[in-house]
Order: sequence, then structure tokens, then C-alpha cells
Amino acid sequence: MLEALSAIDPVFGNWTFLGPTKGTPLAPLGKDDIARLIAEGVSREDDGTPFPQAGYQFGASNGRKRTGRGVKVRIHAGTSFAANYLINLAHLMTEPLDEANASLINLKILRPAMLALASAWDTTWCQVSPWGIEALETQPRPRRPLLGLAWMTYISPRFAPMVTPPRSAIVERLPDGALLMIATEDRFDATNPAHLAVARDIEAALAPINALPWPPDA
Repeated sequence: MLEALSAIDPVFGNWTFLGPTKGTPLAPLGKDDIARLIAEGVSREDDGTPFPQAGYQFGASNGRKRTGRGVKVRIHAGTSFAANYLINLAHLMTEPLDEANASLINLKILRPAMLALASAWDTTWCQVSPWGIEALETQPRPRRPLLGLAWMTYISPRFAPMVTPPRSAIVERLPDGALLMIATEDRFDATNPAHLAVARDIEAALAPINALPWPPDA
């Protein structure tokens, strides 16, 4: 994943692994070290008991927050329920839009970055979440994987037929049958009512996927 992102733009580099309680620079780590860190992010029951069937949650940051060109990647991977439909999920999140990161926060960079995440993890879904949009989501949110408000949303070929894209969205059907919905070609601004309205239209269209049972074996 990180190699694919670094090939898109130099901003995707100098990564720090984000575990449940701390960050660890990735550059000196071997595969065994990374596997150990991922294992620490195992899903847990309410009483803290490891629940690996619900997968592993972890992330990475490019360490450029102070320059405004910071991005974070969040992964939920490896669920192993018999129902076998929510497998790997990925989110890419940006810092607040300003002059320093205007060259980063655009479709030219973030669209291929999202597709790189989707390809690397064979995701059920993947989203790009611009700064400020998560604070606008309905609260409280259930403790389960959930498609929320986003600038860009990728739905895998298996689940694309469940979604009827809103007319307000920019819609792409990828060659493999995956569905891509984008709220605006401009830089997404969570304070822009027009941008947010399309994001909410897309979120509403995702209701059939969000209504799938969780856990999948329920």
C-alpha cells in the first residue's frame, strides 16, 4: 500500500504506523515487526477479550501535519466471519484545507490514492474523508464498520449493484464493476453547503450496505 501511494506523489512518505496507543516510525521496521504491530490492533469484545473474527484496525500517518500536507490512512482488515462480506475497509483523511496543502487536496492526487488503497487491500469499500466532515456525521455512531460522509467513495464490484447512485454525484463505473462516487470535482470544503449536500446524498444511497447485519453472522 505505502509503495503504491509513494509512487503517486512524494507527499506519501515518511510513514509512521499508528497502533491502538502509539505511533512507530515505519522505515526501520521489517515485516515481522509490522505484523506484530497489526496484531496489537485486533478487534476486541466490550470486556477487552480479543475478537479476531472482527479483524484488525490500524493506520499510518505521513508525519507532515505541521506543514499542512499531512494525511492519515486508516485500515480495518482481515474479518473472517462465515458470512464473509465486510472484509477490508480503508479510509484516507486529510488535514484542513489551506494554501500549504492545496496542491495535495485535489482529485488528481486523492482519486488515484483511494484506488491504490482499494487495490492493495481488495477492499469492500474505501473512502476519502476531508478535514471536518466526520464531525458532521450523525452521533452516536454504532460500533460497527459503517460508510459515512465522504468526498469520494469506492464500492467493490460485489456490492456496487446494491447502490443506486444519486443524480447529484459524479459517478464512475470502473472496468472491473466497482463503483466510484464523488461529491465534487472541486476541493471538498465541509463548510460548503453544496458540497455537503451531495455527500449526504451519497451517504443516503449507501444505506443498503450499512443495513447489512453486524456481526455478519448475526
